[in-house]
Amino acid sequence: MAYKPKYSRSSVRAKQAVTRQENIQPPVRKQSRGKLTLFILLGLVIIPASLYFSGMVLKHMVHYVGKPKTAAYSKTGSIDIPERLGALVEEELDSARRLLLNEKRPEGEEAETPEATEETLPPVRKVYWIEEGTQVAPEPDQALFGSSSDPETLQQVLQRAKWLLDGQETYFQPIGARYENNTATTYYLDDSILALCWQEVHDGSVYTFSEIKVSHPSQFRRHLAGGEYGSDMQFLTTEMAEAVNAVVASAGDFYRFRDFGAVVYEGEAKRVEGTYAETCYIDREGNMHFTYGGDVLTVEEVQAFVDEHDIQFSLAFGPILVDNYELVGHTWYGVGEIDEGYARAALCQLDELHYIVVAANTTGPYQEIPTVAMFAKNIAATGCRMAYCLDGGQTATIVMNDKLMNRPVYGQQRKISDIIYFATAIPDGGGDNG
Repeated sequence: MAYKPKYSRSSVRAKQAVTRQENIQPPVRKQSRGKLTLFILLGLVIIPASLYFSGMVLKHMVHYVGKPKTAAYSKTGSIDIPERLGALVEEELDSARRLLLNEKRPEGEEAETPEATEETLPPVRKVYWIEEGTQVAPEPDQALFGSSSDPETLQQVLQRAKWLLDGQETYFQPIGARYENNTATTYYLDDSILALCWQEVHDGSVYTFSEIKVSHPSQFRRHLAGGEYGSDMQFLTTEMAEAVNAVVASAGDFYRFRDFGAVVYEGEAKRVEGTYAETCYIDREGNMHFTYGGDVLTVEEVQAFVDEHDIQFSLAFGPILVDNYELVGHTWYGVGEIDEGYARAALCQLDELHYIVVAANTTGPYQEIPTVAMFAKNIAATGCRMAYCLDGGQTATIVMNDKLMNRPVYGQQRKISDIIYFATAIPDGGGDNG
């Protein structure tokens, strides 16, 4: 018999026939064998091909979309795809670790930091002040005065002054009560001062307000007619305001007309009659202080108070209207007619280097004139911390840009001995900080 190999075609067919007869398998076994073949094909052909094409796509993305880190793209061209991916991931993880641990970058490797632009840098603000002993303040820039009744324009002024206000709120509001509802607000703004002046009607009287915020205490000043204490000269408020370059000025206490209260000028107590008078003092930081009747009775006591509180000058009229946000009531006061209707004036401090000067007069159809109690009530409504009555009647005047802002008694000013005023500190008039 001829030899037949074990796996010859005839022997395989004979064996298969016997096998199918003895061990009949269900169709599912044939399906499982097909799945196995598919998995082998995936593992040996499709997956490696997919990896290859993914690597090629990644290579082109890295090349055309953006530069990778140095450690990633400095590898040689013969490196295989898994190594390329590993290097890229490793570099990104290393960068994240340095960022989290705040470590320095390796020497020679530049850090990527955004450059600062003008928009991201806060503006630089210079600090200005007026030298002590200076008689005449710098002249304000006429181009920076303005006048408007448009609320949007006035809101823009406040917005430009936001840095100067430094979080402080203004009593003035662009939309608010105005005399006859259409009177304009006059304003001035430069790198050292904001000043606003407007009118409102309260209890039948016309109140002229001027609100001022300065950047340095030296801008709140007192001027005596003739330039020295004791001078016999007298001038109109507008004349003295123009002579010293005031942005805003108010008549003071007319110290040469009366001999009461404590008079302090340039840090020196000059005279005192403090039995019943209340006195207002301004320290070198621009803050208001008070003494009540009987607190100080001699020049020595006044000088001790001056030295203790670093007082620059005083105002002697009164009475005190608001003390530390508290309304001060009076049933009697030795100066002025507090229970009769009379033109009134006051100095108020709202906050640090933030003030209001105000005068109440009769104007047009508004012919009521306030008592001290009525006046004090409306002054306290400004939210001021301190407030003090200045000389009233025909003396009560407010000037801005050398122009009279209110209508005094009899329609005209009278000559007086002193003013308080607020000035720019910028030598050349400065510029708008908008």
